[in-house]
Amino acid sequence: MTKPVWTIAAFASLGVLSVTGCSQKDATLISKEAAIDAATAEVGGELLGIRFDEPDTQWDIFIKSGDQAYEVEVDAVSGKIIATEEESLEEIQAELSGDLSHEGVDGDVD
Repeated sequence: MTKPVWTIAAFASLGVLSVTGCSQKDATLISKEAAIDAATAEVGGELLGIRFDEPDTQWDIFIKSGDQAYEVEVDAVSGKIIATEEESLEEIQAELSGDLSHEGVDGDVD
């Protein structure tokens, strides 16, 4: 009788481990619109551009607010703000054009 119980327990633990082993890439991502809403709520201003940073599973939102420009990084799964960085308009334009590159994401220099 104990052998079937151990077998069931072993398979049950494998099932639990497989669920916790899922990556963020397997999760449902928030939409561009939701990411933009989160970013504009953080700094306000005018949207300059957006791109998906696949290696980091985040949306990079570029916003101009007054005389300042910002890159707001939004977690693509949770929708939470990861970072807000002040950047020059020139750097943002270079990032959006793909002139700058890092980590396999066109335009990502951070």
